Amino acid sequence: MSMMNAIVMQDGDVSLQRVELPKPQAGQVLVRSLACGICGSDIHITRHYSEVFDFYRKLGVMPEGVDNHAAVMLGHEFCAEIVEFGPQTHQALALGTRVTSVPILMSQNGAGVGVTPGVNGAYSEYFILDEALLMPVPEHLPPEAVALTEPLAVGLHAVNRGDMQAEDVALVVGCGPIGLAAISALHLQGVTKIVAADLQGDKLQLAREFGATHTVNPSEQDEVAFAAEIAAGKRLVIFECVGIHRLIEGFVQRAPAKATIVVTGIHTANANINYAYATVKELDMRFSYYYQPAEFAACLAELAQGTIPWRKLLTGKVGMDGVSGAFKQLMQPNPHIKVVIEPWRNGELETLS
Repeated sequence: MSMMNAIVMQDGDVSLQRVELPKPQAGQVLVRSLACGICGSDIHITRHYSEVFDFYRKLGVMPEGVDNHAAVMLGHEFCAEIVEFGPQTHQALALGTRVTSVPILMSQNGAGVGVTPGVNGAYSEYFILDEALLMPVPEHLPPEAVALTEPLAVGLHAVNRGDMQAEDVALVVGCGPIGLAAISALHLQGVTKIVAADLQGDKLQLAREFGATHTVNPSEQDEVAFAAEIAAGKRLVIFECVGIHRLIEGFVQRAPAKATIVVTGIHTANANINYAYATVKELDMRFSYYYQPAEFAACLAELAQGTIPWRKLLTGKVGMDGVSGAFKQLMQPNPHIKVVIEPWRNGELETLS
């Protein structure tokens, strides 16, 4: 039996373990992980695993008979290389080709790579992908850049859900990876007034480098009122990119009439919202989840063309034996935007300048 190293989340604990090497089935390929980003949803699953698993059950995506002690092999933002083809594959790409993919296994009823119990994620040395969804990686892009495709696609999809027009005003609340991805997408789509809101001044400065035209610190000024004043009667679209559900009710109460709220954060807890405010102001509330394959491919193309300053997103790298410690740091207030795991090596979390 061949074994490999993998990062396993179980009962809220993240640890390095030896697990069985997966075998590609019909239509699948085995890939070696070259780089994988640590996502806010990985932190959320680890911190709130029971809540997340209960939600999975209600959706019908939790494997039958699996309880809340189930192990999850995390990792869904990745660059990898092909090492083995399963049966019934076309093999149009050569072994050794670097690839990325939408992290879904249609060959396994839509199971999510790195989020579904029993499915290997890209925090592992090796994992499984569907051949049909593979996207070859441009030769000049390093693996850590490719791993940013997924969060960029989340931001792009959120912006597309907002159905922005050039004259609309955008308020992006939270300047982590998804918020910065949304700002970048808004800028590339020609939106001329983009307000970035965050509690950290360095993130607000970074937001300007990604295309924000205005910045505001919500601890010093009401960010919704600030953006509404800039909108001056034009449509305001608020993008929630923080993942704190308590903020949403405040947006509903403070948003101007005819505004749109796009929720991008992962919220599995119950939230209290007085919809009377939304009703009398005729607000639109939209929710954004994942992305379309075309949006994913578009973000990979933008990275390849150099239109996104991806190096400014990458703030840390870590090897396999340092992931547990990295999670402990990332669960506390920290300066990081995106930390990338390199599963082919060991090493503690290294902050990049």
